[in-house]
Amino acid sequence: MNKLFKGIIFLCWIAILAVFFKYQLYIDGGNKITKLLQAYPKYSALLFLIIASFRIFTLVPCTVFIISAGILFNPLEAFILVTIANLLSEIFLFLFVKATIGMGYQEKIINKYPKIYSLVQDNNVKILALGVSSPVVPSDIVCFFSTLTGMPFAKYVLTILIADTPVILLYAFLGISMKYSLYVFITTLIIIILVSYVNCRRWNGKVNL
Repeated sequence: MNKLFKGIIFLCWIAILAVFFKYQLYIDGGNKITKLLQAYPKYSALLFLIIASFRIFTLVPCTVFIISAGILFNPLEAFILVTIANLLSEIFLFLFVKATIGMGYQEKIINKYPKIYSLVQDNNVKILALGVSSPVVPSDIVCFFSTLTGMPFAKYVLTILIADTPVILLYAFLGISMKYSLYVFITTLIIIILVSYVNCRRWNGKVNL
């Protein structure tokens, strides 16, 4: 039954990837997703929430959905939808790892990525917070390792929610500013670049410890 369950999850994942490849959503995906949601205005919020929540299985970066939300919705809606969708996406990753990979593969992961595993295990909350709040850090990989190190679910969710919210707000504002003011867009972009630079230096400092 365990193998059957894992097989079903794997097939569902392949089906999701097949849909994205069929409609070439990996090529200019942000624009295509935006146009798709604009075609169904009554259901755009629900469709956005579903698609963005399952982005972890589509390998589409969260940034794409953040900017799309800023273009499609008003500021408050964009912020709420992206925050919920991104949190759900990382929760799905947590559950997916627990249900399929599980702790049985922990030793293999440790042997293959000993430095990263040790780093996350020793500073799990700080590393997770830094990983999800930095656009230049592969946040999904950090979440993956945080799950394997045995971080409690409540701590995992709370850390992501607190650390990721300011970044989502900035990116949502970036998408919104594209519709109204070039100057606001440039200013927001500069702020994001500066935040990314600071987080990158902090991340490198942690990695090189």
